[in-house]
Amino acid sequence: RERKLALPLLGGIILNSLVDILGLAVVIPVIGLVVDPSAIKTNSFLSKSFDLSHSIGIHTENGFLILLCVIMAGAFLFKGLFGLLTNLYQSRFSFSVAHRISGNMWMYHFTQSIERLRGTESGRILAEINVWPQSLARTFIVGSLLLINEVMVIAIISIGLAVYNFQVFMGISGLLILGFVIIRVTTKQRLASYSKTLNQLSPKTNTLITNAIRGFLELITFQAVSVVKDEYLKNTKHTFRVLSHQTVVTLAPSKLYEVLAIVALSGAIVISLVSKAGSDGFFELLTLLALSAYRIMPSMSRLNASFMGMQGQIHILTSAEKSAAFIRSSNPEINQTSAICVNYVDVELQNIVLGYESLERSIVNNLSATLSSGKVHAIVGPSGCGKSTLINAILGIHKPDHGQVVLTDSKSKVKIKKETWLAHTAYLSQQPFLFSGSIRDNLTLRVPGIKLDEEKVHDLIMRLELDRCLGPNPLDFQLNEGGMNLSGGEQQRLALLRAIQINRPVLIIDEATSALDARMSAKIIEILKEMASEGVNIIMVTHDNELAEKCDDILELTQL
Repeated sequence: RERKLALPLLGGIILNSLVDILGLAVVIPVIGLVVDPSAIKTNSFLSKSFDLSHSIGIHTENGFLILLCVIMAGAFLFKGLFGLLTNLYQSRFSFSVAHRISGNMWMYHFTQSIERLRGTESGRILAEINVWPQSLARTFIVGSLLLINEVMVIAIISIGLAVYNFQVFMGISGLLILGFVIIRVTTKQRLASYSKTLNQLSPKTNTLITNAIRGFLELITFQAVSVVKDEYLKNTKHTFRVLSHQTVVTLAPSKLYEVLAIVALSGAIVISLVSKAGSDGFFELLTLLALSAYRIMPSMSRLNASFMGMQGQIHILTSAEKSAAFIRSSNPEINQTSAICVNYVDVELQNIVLGYESLERSIVNNLSATLSSGKVHAIVGPSGCGKSTLINAILGIHKPDHGQVVLTDSKSKVKIKKETWLAHTAYLSQQPFLFSGSIRDNLTLRVPGIKLDEEKVHDLIMRLELDRCLGPNPLDFQLNEGGMNLSGGEQQRLALLRAIQINRPVLIIDEATSALDARMSAKIIEILKEMASEGVNIIMVTHDNELAEKCDDILELTQL
């Protein structure tokens, strides 16, 4: 889509540059006529225009000049409005690209291995998905379009100057080259340093905020709010100092070119006085020089500011390159769910070895087992023995170092393709994932095509005793962010309800009853047993030995 829009966009930039120059070109003839009104009658085109103006009641040269001034003001108004319209189109194009990059970065992070995802700071993920694509649009895409526009304007004016007055052309060219060299020499290393510092500080600050929100109760009880705040302010103070320096360096070119423009005008005046040039030629030279400086110097300022902004945000471009490489190397839709065609699924663990890149040793070694459909399986063992890692391997998001996990049709014994594993599996994590919205939204995760069996859901709400907190219209009950308007046990039961009602042949539960009392745990086991009797393969990680004893079989992992 963006490729199709690129050609009209380039055409708009070219047209905007021409309109910009034509608007400026109106000024010189009007000023010339103010100095020498006799040209109205001596110039054939102006003479005919003056005669035509009689039809609207203009009969004097002054009246004609006033008309030209009105036309000049209208031309500049049109130039400004057309420029704004072009800028709007450029911005929409730029942020459309940023929107696509943001989606690509989302898929980049959420389709990598579980180990790498958990090893990446949440602040960096937040920045690369939500913040940096917007900065990329403003700084690089809009900036590049601005560069094209300004380069074209400068080129057109320079060509015109070279043809009309080569002396002025050489003077303006010398000033531009001098300004560019000064800016490059004095700012290149500074901007690279600022970019490197911001790349390190911004994600850390974001991570600090997200961690503080997640652990706010611990911060309050440990009376550590001020400590974390001080660390946050320390990081942001450094960030803001770098940003302030970056802002000054970015604004410096405009000030430099202002000085150079005044130097040029002063030089022209001095040369005229020393050489005793005629007043008419001197006035024309000053007018041409002033108008050239009026348009070229701001263009150079914007051009340099845009270029320097790119240098100062080069780390954002590096992030965008990751997204581009990801799109080239893989299909970002690979994890989209497929239609479920198998009703009874066995999980086979075939001599698997599990480890992490950060660990030299294995945490699960040569494990073989069959977890059959129609049963409730308990996975037990001490902390750190690899229970959750084994669950991730069954889900297909952690690759074994050796051996394999196989999902098969319980009846035909045909292997199920790994790409469809997640379509056959429901999962409940240790930490319930809930978001602000209705209970209906939280049960479906707003996935298109998922329809609730409301009769079944209402029955489960009653059995899990969620009716007490969700009220008479439970599906319309509004949750706060993270389900914070529910207790920990209520959050866990609601997350369990979501995993149960989705009707998948494999249900994986990781510490589902850690926040529940014995009575409610017994109710949940009863529900799980009923599901198993219907053929569901239920795999449950637990530290509760009494709960494990109520399961059909136990897979015990040991600490290596």
